[in-house]
Amino acid sequence: MQSFVLSDSQREENEQAERPWVTSPVLFGVLALLALLVPVQALVSGGATGVLHVIVGAGAIAAGLAGVLKFAPTRRRGWYLLLAGAAIWLLGDLVALIDGGTTTGSLPALSDLISLCAYPLLAGGTLDFSRARGSNRDHGAVIDALVLTTSLGVVIGVFLIAPLAESSSLPLATKTIGTAYLLGDLFLLGVLARMYSVPSARSLSYLSLASGIALMLVSDTGYQVSSLIFSTSRSSGLVEAGWLIGYLLIGAAACAASMRELADPEPAEPGNTLSRRRQAALVLALILPGMVLLADGFASQARHWPIITAGMLLVCLLMLVRILWLISTVQDQSVRLEGLVRTDGLTGAPNRRTWDYEVARATDMAREHGTSLCIAMIDLDKFKLFNDSKGHQAGDMLLRDSVAAWTAQLRPPALLARYGGEEFALLAPGFTPLQLATVLERLRQVTPHGQTFSAGVAQWDPSTDPGRAVAAADEALYAAKRAGRDRVVIAGDEPPAGPPTGPISFTSITVKADPIKPYDESGPPVTSRRGRRRVHRMPSFEMVTQPIVDLRVQQVCAHEALARFDALGTSLPTSEVFRQAYREGFGDLLELAAIQAALDLPGRPPGHGLYVNASARALMTARMRTGLPDDLSGITIELSEDPGDVDMNDLVRVINDLRDRGAGIALDDVGAGAQEFARLAMLQPDMVKIDRTLVVGCAVDPGRTAVVRGLVVYAEMMGSLICAEGAETAADLDHLAALGVTHAQGNLLAEPKKGWQTLKPPPAFDFTSDPPTSFASAASFAPGTTFEPATALDPSTTFEPEATFEPETTFEPETTWTFRPPGYDDPDATSPMVIRRDPEE
Repeated sequence: MQSFVLSDSQREENEQAERPWVTSPVLFGVLALLALLVPVQALVSGGATGVLHVIVGAGAIAAGLAGVLKFAPTRRRGWYLLLAGAAIWLLGDLVALIDGGTTTGSLPALSDLISLCAYPLLAGGTLDFSRARGSNRDHGAVIDALVLTTSLGVVIGVFLIAPLAESSSLPLATKTIGTAYLLGDLFLLGVLARMYSVPSARSLSYLSLASGIALMLVSDTGYQVSSLIFSTSRSSGLVEAGWLIGYLLIGAAACAASMRELADPEPAEPGNTLSRRRQAALVLALILPGMVLLADGFASQARHWPIITAGMLLVCLLMLVRILWLISTVQDQSVRLEGLVRTDGLTGAPNRRTWDYEVARATDMAREHGTSLCIAMIDLDKFKLFNDSKGHQAGDMLLRDSVAAWTAQLRPPALLARYGGEEFALLAPGFTPLQLATVLERLRQVTPHGQTFSAGVAQWDPSTDPGRAVAAADEALYAAKRAGRDRVVIAGDEPPAGPPTGPISFTSITVKADPIKPYDESGPPVTSRRGRRRVHRMPSFEMVTQPIVDLRVQQVCAHEALARFDALGTSLPTSEVFRQAYREGFGDLLELAAIQAALDLPGRPPGHGLYVNASARALMTARMRTGLPDDLSGITIELSEDPGDVDMNDLVRVINDLRDRGAGIALDDVGAGAQEFARLAMLQPDMVKIDRTLVVGCAVDPGRTAVVRGLVVYAEMMGSLICAEGAETAADLDHLAALGVTHAQGNLLAEPKKGWQTLKPPPAFDFTSDPPTSFASAASFAPGTTFEPATALDPSTTFEPEATFEPETTFEPETTWTFRPPGYDDPDATSPMVIRRDPEE
């Protein structure tokens, strides 16, 4: 068995850590004996004073070095730098004692040069402690130290450096050395201010070190002042005592046990706090240059105003930076605090506070726009048993992983929040109860760790408080629990008893497939009836396909799926059917129904793409985006030519989401709308489908040819495909191929029919060999050439094919292509093609 008995050294270290005021008795005894020599040196004169000075200083430094070796702190570099600086300073005093420390001629004394070398070492040791205790990003402490240093620099510059430089009785070497000492003291003072501004425990070692350095700076400055006033190089007894006590305090700082923590980070207090002492110091630093200006004005008629002005400007600039930094810090902390307040700490999901706010906002939006709003309550099944059997950490992991898995299946504006404990709430603007139940079934399948959940769904009634919907969803949740758990229940429905049977069935929703009647503009507007769930009367339709031919390889590469309403009793054209559906409020659902019907068409040839139509207006609805499959590989979404009032930036985000699902994007009827250039620039489609008004007659029209050529250039630069719709003559088809159009679609090649079609080439266009080289290109039109047919062409003119051919159709006779929409999703928008029924049908 492992022994946990502490050794004597470990027990001593623990005691010292618990009592940071513990010191080394021997070392402090030596320092106390040396301290007795301080008043003695004031009583003697001559060389004895210098000898006592060296003895006391050397003893203090030796005791400090012994303390560093005894307590062995983790970071020793700062201590070694400080003691080395003090030793070099003392060495300068020893050299001055030997050679007298006088300046000869224009050369400074050797003792002064040695003493000046001590400043970088003292500053380096102090900075090492500051950087260790504070964060490198604590810019506020640096700025505060610079403000204090600059303010005191104005005082030293005006009252010490300027008179020293202006003195006519002192040689240049003396002036230079005196100025260097003052600048070194100022620099060391700034470093000490930086150390003071770092938050830390004011231990015995810290106080001794700071006091020792500060006392030596004061003594050195006092020496410079006395030299300037009395024109003597001899130091007074008070100045000598200050130096010696400074040595002793530095040595005592290294002999205290708390010296170990002096270089350790102090996490107890944030680095950006502005204590009252720091505030008072900054206020004093701000007003000090003004006081200096006032005093200089009385003493010398403000002769040193340039120094004071520069100092005041620098202090003001630093204070401005400090204020801006504080504002930025407060803003960052506010953002972080807001995130903590609105987010659940365990799962990262929005918390109850965020839920209440979002519910209020969603109800306001739903009431304003007249859209639906549904709420679901989710509760993990048997979570307490899971928590008790596998431990609280496993329970926490289940909550985190569940939120991560569910959130990955949701898209805005749906919001999942932690309601409390193992219960979660789901807010779904724009969803019907059945749609939200479908989403919950998807969430149920991805619940991690083999666990399940029960859920209740309710729809908010705009005439009631949102809390009623939450209560209804909660009641449906408990109904799901009573029915056996692991299921989703819609409020008002009776859940089946027994084990869950799998995904929700939509057969309970009945949608009548009545034809849509023409809308009477003179009649009252269509309104929803309160008090019951509205059932949309969607028309039945047939799905047909039309091949898209790759002119480069002369083969069918894809099919466009089109919804046909006229074969089943609807006398209105396709465009009017969709317009009427939007008036009734389910246009996006009808578009989605057609897309789903197209995706479900059986027997699509391998490798053939499928093109489906969708309007920008429909794609912006939540029920369209959630109704589309997550995997759209091999599917190309054709956007209709009229974006309506949809913001283009919002549409770009939706398009990016579709591309993330694997879908391609095609722009339909390019050339027929007013925003074509903007759509091409922002959406950057994978295929550009040229409107038939530019295709029909292009072989004899230079204007159409020029526009088509420009679109070809765009497609080549963007790496897009380009397809000509409505190619009705072989001459137009030849001309389009010569211009670089890659794909074509039209009745000349194949009419829309049920099934997946192949085609035979018309005699006027040879698909069995390479494209002919004698196509008439746009470059062959001479300037000023008049083309008679161009003035007589009407975009609505129907051109008969130069050669008739019968396309081969292959489809499974036993498969019906007639669809009766279930009434919960939406299909594609108006097809740009004029769909004509096959005479043989």
